[in-house]
Amino acid sequence: MLQRSSQRDARGAIVAALLTILGIALLPAGSYVVYALVWLAVATAGAASGYAPLTLARRGLIALPFTLAALPLIFIRGDELIWSGALGPAQLSISGAGLRIFLTAAVKSWISVQVGTILVRRYPIESIVGSLRALKLPDAIATGAGLTVRYVELLRGEASRMLRARSARSASPVGETRERIGGTIPWRAKVTGNLAGALFLRAYARAGRVEEAATARGASGSLSLGSLIQPDARLFMKVALAIGAFVAITAAGALLPRI
Repeated sequence: MLQRSSQRDARGAIVAALLTILGIALLPAGSYVVYALVWLAVATAGAASGYAPLTLARRGLIALPFTLAALPLIFIRGDELIWSGALGPAQLSISGAGLRIFLTAAVKSWISVQVGTILVRRYPIESIVGSLRALKLPDAIATGAGLTVRYVELLRGEASRMLRARSARSASPVGETRERIGGTIPWRAKVTGNLAGALFLRAYARAGRVEEAATARGASGSLSLGSLIQPDARLFMKVALAIGAFVAITAAGALLPRI
């Protein structure tokens, strides 16, 4: 599908990112002090890559909607009750343990996405795919990772075009008095839901056209990106530092207090 003669060696960065994400995933629930320390380290690495901490933090918010699957735990768990009472005809209770699990999942996902964002920022997708192959991972994993990043960009492009089209079709009164445009919160939620659904359908159709075009050009289902001509001379040092960071994260999770 795509030919490149040379790529940067991203093996050390990939190992570091995977070990960091694994260390974050293994942290116990409620280790908020460790989460803060890890995020400071990630934000520092992001600043070295040209990402302002707030910009990096905003990019990580894309993971939060996926954590809503854990939201019902706040209300269905019966241990460590914080509040219990009637809300209209429904009887609800808020569990401290469920709230802790939900917040932990949200924070872990948020930080992990930022780690992946830094990796993609520092290395082009061609280098990442080639490095995954150099690490002897199955071709399906390397190709899947490359296509995922490419289709995320496709989704972002479709969203930008939809928002631009909506702005072009929306009239904004100009004058001494400005009237607020829009309806109630349920109305806005309905409009947002319709936009999200339309975005999914447009992106799905676009992905189908990309696949058809690739098949017509003889694509074999694998991203062919050449080989790593210039291996990183500091690969073993980077891997050693990544292992040290993993050990430090897990040790901090075991030693520092949890809430």
